[in-house]
Amino acid sequence: MHKKILFIIFIFAIYSNYAQENKLSRFSIVDDFTEATINHITQDKIGYLWIASDNGVYKFDGIRAQNVSTKSSNYVLKNQNTIYIAHTNGLTTCYQNKKEHFNSNEVYKISVFKNSIFLATAKGICIFRKNQIVPLFFNSIINSSIVYNIVNANNQFYIATNKGLWSTDNLITPQKIKKISNLTFKQFLATKNYMVTVANNLEIFTIDKNATIQKVYELKDIHSLKQLNDEIWISTTSNGIEVINAHTFSFIRKVNKYNAKISNTLTSLFVDTTNFLWVGSNNGYIYQYDSNTSKSVVPKIHFEKVLVNYKEVNHLENKKQNLPSSENNITFSYKTVDFKNPHKTQYRYQLNKNTSPWSIQSQVTFASLQSGSYVFTAQSKSNNQLSGKISYSFTIADPFYKQTWFYILITSLFCLGLAAVIELRIKKIKKKNQQKVVQLTTQNYLMSLEQKALQLQMNPHFIFNVLNGIKALGNAGNLKELNKTITQFSILLRSILNNSRTDEITLLDEIQTLESYLALEQKMHTFHFDYSIQLNLKAIDTEEILIPPMLIQPFVENSVRHAFSNTNTKAKIEVIFEVKHQNLHITILDNGIGFRKIKEKRDKKHKSAALEITEERIQNITPNHGFHIGTILKNESVKGTKVAFKIPLKTDY
Repeated sequence: MHKKILFIIFIFAIYSNYAQENKLSRFSIVDDFTEATINHITQDKIGYLWIASDNGVYKFDGIRAQNVSTKSSNYVLKNQNTIYIAHTNGLTTCYQNKKEHFNSNEVYKISVFKNSIFLATAKGICIFRKNQIVPLFFNSIINSSIVYNIVNANNQFYIATNKGLWSTDNLITPQKIKKISNLTFKQFLATKNYMVTVANNLEIFTIDKNATIQKVYELKDIHSLKQLNDEIWISTTSNGIEVINAHTFSFIRKVNKYNAKISNTLTSLFVDTTNFLWVGSNNGYIYQYDSNTSKSVVPKIHFEKVLVNYKEVNHLENKKQNLPSSENNITFSYKTVDFKNPHKTQYRYQLNKNTSPWSIQSQVTFASLQSGSYVFTAQSKSNNQLSGKISYSFTIADPFYKQTWFYILITSLFCLGLAAVIELRIKKIKKKNQQKVVQLTTQNYLMSLEQKALQLQMNPHFIFNVLNGIKALGNAGNLKELNKTITQFSILLRSILNNSRTDEITLLDEIQTLESYLALEQKMHTFHFDYSIQLNLKAIDTEEILIPPMLIQPFVENSVRHAFSNTNTKAKIEVIFEVKHQNLHITILDNGIGFRKIKEKRDKKHKSAALEITEERIQNITPNHGFHIGTILKNESVKGTKVAFKIPLKTDY
């Protein structure tokens, strides 16, 4: 009889071990199993498992683990449509595939109460609002403590720190703060009658509505607690899982490497929406436990993202879009997560009346859609069970050239344009003669100015002086100087005559004329003066720049004739040509008696007319001439006269 009993026990043990193994499935999350500790598991609206580990955060659909973050992570929380990730250096938020990180002390736990996000950190409690992490103040002990967890139960908030367990009535504006234990608590589990918690990773306590703490169980190296039906599953980092009764806290069974294909160093526990229990480990694996009561649910399908012209749009808040005609490339991505049959999920879609066949593809792109209204519908099936349908409506506007307003506009513009053409033609005919009259008048006026300039260009007094000088050189018998002077004078006269026959001359011709004139003036005058001509033409040759003739000589002559007294032995005249901003800037400087005294001294009958005519020519050449003539002052002392103006830069290439 004794042998029969032992045999039955042996058979039962083998069967239990086989049944337990059949309920467990193992999944690899990362390649380097030995370094990845699974710290926390949660699930989002679509059904993805979000797994926080020392190697980062992963999103798992039962087939593939997608890396979301490479930072070491302690905890993941889903609230509404946002994922919050606790890191050793702060908090990361994920919304519609967009991530943003906020630096702070290490975050151990994230809790949400009335849509407010609270963080248990290495230095007190913080609230996350308006994209900022703001510390909350309780007392000096809590504010400086490591906070492992924040729990709300029985109208109280429990704050688990490294300096004991505290209760308070409010996290933002606390009125009552009470220390209820000196032990270190980290793990909490809310059941129907109690708050179950773990102290120092080895003792399980209950906390009732009166905040009374009672020890109910003891187990070494506890990491997590999770209720599955009427059982509490306890993961440990040294001896697998221990299962106890959720009401009596009595032992039921163990699940470890000795009776199942599972590691003994286990961490996080999580129960998904289909009642699968997920178990994390410290070697990069997660285990799926199929309980006897796991639900056989209808698969659910969700939109993952919607792209318009290959840019993601907010499909969660707006499932009906009005798009311009240019935004006609639409991509839909949708997903069903079925951990029971991860390889058997298929999809089909419908755009208006066109339905696709079933396939494993969960994304479709419609390129260059015609204008009109569309309804996109998607559906999935898994293990021959159909999901409900999801839909997205959008309208692509007609291109502008097909819209009624465009036809009306084109017709109106054509009529207006025809009328405008007729009117313009009539005006053009009327104005043609007027333009000819204006053009002839302007040409006559400019010719008159040039003739006056010619008449005034060569001062008779200057010619008389040169001729007297030639005569004197002849009487003195200085034939070498006589020939040189006659040659210079003939060159000057020839250049003036040649220049007067053209509308434009090269800058080189103008400079040569000025040099001939100034050289003769130097010889004929009783006092000595120096002159210089400076060029800053930005590598443009003087033969390539074109200017009107007889434009600069009157100002130079004015300086020679009136700027210097006979006693001024250091008289100097400078002529500067400079190219700036597509203009030729011309400056004439002398160090004489100043413009005001020149006006008093000069022969107004001749010189005033020469300067006025030249200034008028400059104004006709360019309205934006910047003409200026005035006295140079330094420390309230007259240092000479400056003439400056600019004309448009013109070249012969």
